[in-house]
Amino acid sequence: MKLHHRTQSVAQASADISLALIALQQEHGLTDIEMMQAVATWQDRKLKYMLRAERHPDDPDKPAEQE
Repeated sequence: MKLHHRTQSVAQASADISLALIALQQEHGLTDIEMMQAVATWQDRKLKYMLRAERHPDDPDKPAEQE
């Protein structure tokens, strides 16, 4: 089976992100729930703008709910 050329770099990035998140959690003294909330907030913002860009490619600042 041949792997996609980005598979290894994505796996390495995933490991690096995990280590960075662990370090940040420790640095800020966050509980697991607090950390998950912070990550979910970041993810929510990313997804919001991805959806806007998908629905309104010519105006990505326009809310996704508007026609």
